[in-house]
Amino acid sequence: MIRSERLTTILDTIADTGTVTVEQLVDDLDISPATARRDLDALAERGLLRRTRGGARSNIVAFDTPVRQKRMQQLTEKTTIARYCLNYLEPGCVVGMSGGSTVGTIAQQLVEWAAEQSPNDVPTNYPVVTVVTNAIDIAYLLAGSTNMKIVLIGGVLNGNSYELTGPLGATVLGQLSMDVAFIGANGIDENGPGTVDEFEAQTNRMMATRAITPVVVADHAKFGRRSFSSLGGIDTVNTIVTDSDVDPAWTQRLTQLGYNVIIAHQDAGTPSAQRSAV
Repeated sequence: MIRSERLTTILDTIADTGTVTVEQLVDDLDISPATARRDLDALAERGLLRRTRGGARSNIVAFDTPVRQKRMQQLTEKTTIARYCLNYLEPGCVVGMSGGSTVGTIAQQLVEWAAEQSPNDVPTNYPVVTVVTNAIDIAYLLAGSTNMKIVLIGGVLNGNSYELTGPLGATVLGQLSMDVAFIGANGIDENGPGTVDEFEAQTNRMMATRAITPVVVADHAKFGRRSFSSLGGIDTVNTIVTDSDVDPAWTQRLTQLGYNVIIAHQDAGTPSAQRSAV
């Protein structure tokens, strides 16, 4: 397991149980105690956990909800998608992030990416990355990173997804511009991507329209599911990034409808992609 995947696994373990020990990481990840300590120290330096004697504990708000449960599903696939999405980033960029477990995994990878950027590559007086989000769990996850600017748009809280929606958030989004936006989806079918909540869909549509490059991110399990509220079809966002377990029939069907379906692959720690073909 490569380092970025180990760090993601450690964060997910702490999100699930609240604590982790060096001994536990040695057994679960098949690494040395020294490697486990270095990984914990690296995450602590980024403000993502708090070191304790022999391990670490969470120092962010615990989210005992379906969002956290979903984050543990298709974890490998979501990590692969997240690592591919780093290709859309460059130092100084502005990134929109909706709620959702796959977008949350991108946020975890973003912490590592931002820490690896050279200060010389960032415009003067700019943060390494500015994140605009309506998801309070993502904002908390990124809050400890000193090289990021976090913009939380405001709105009415959805207690299941931890997303802020409604007119207040839409007003704020309407005044912002983003380079890329990563949008989660509960399902993707012939009607395109969508969500189970009409207010979330409205906020996600607004975020997509304010980005130069809007991207829907969804693991293979989301394909074939009909959503209650559409994100707006290919006129709103036509790029979908998914994993290699997606049903080829769905990639072909969506490509015929005009979507650009990108399949992210795991390749020795380096993200790659293959566009679907008709």
